[in-house]
Amino acid sequence: MTFFDPTGNQLSYHQWLTTYEPCYFIGGPTHGGCFSGGYQSSRFVEGEVEARLVQRSPLTQNDLVLVMAWKIGTVIDHQQSQASSAIRYKNNWPSKLIAYGFHRPWNFSQSIPYLAANMTTIRHQLKVNPHHLFNLQLQGSGFGPVHRLALHFFVTNGRDPIFDRFAHRAALAIDQNLPPGSTVNYRAVQSWQDYQAFKQLLGRIGLQAQGTMFTSRADDRALWMYGHFFKV
Repeated sequence: MTFFDPTGNQLSYHQWLTTYEPCYFIGGPTHGGCFSGGYQSSRFVEGEVEARLVQRSPLTQNDLVLVMAWKIGTVIDHQQSQASSAIRYKNNWPSKLIAYGFHRPWNFSQSIPYLAANMTTIRHQLKVNPHHLFNLQLQGSGFGPVHRLALHFFVTNGRDPIFDRFAHRAALAIDQNLPPGSTVNYRAVQSWQDYQAFKQLLGRIGLQAQGTMFTSRADDRALWMYGHFFKV
């Protein structure tokens, strides 16, 4: 496994982390426009999301509205949230619970209330069946595999890692010793078995845990940014 800076110079893990993790936040480096500043997030929003990640009580509907908005990305105004120290949503997200994906709307208007009402039962089921939430039948068009795994991440308090296509690309590149600009052989996660393979990949590349969390949030952020430097 090998870590690189944006120009292809080899780095230690800790150098890699301090190079890419700051890029995640508003005002951080964009490395010559290799990715847009529009990808960057509010530290205030990140703090609010991390609070939901570590809370021990079941996620409420308001919590789910926030964490799914964070995962979707486009329904939070990060600049305004940072400036006002309050979550600022776009497009009436909390009331409509509809966002727009690559090819079609994502409709969470039935699934998020259902999940909130049944969160205690879901948490119990996960103790005996780890893929219960991944396979749970939900109404609407919002919860595909990636969104289910994001919710699984929060419900398990990070004991299972969050999945993202950019983080997956980054982990594959590190595992295969590929420098930025390379093409990675990426296939989207579609099954629980695919997700287990992703976890094994993360375990191979030498990232660090954070308490009981599978990987630290700093590593998550660095991986997400690093993945933008690779092609598929």
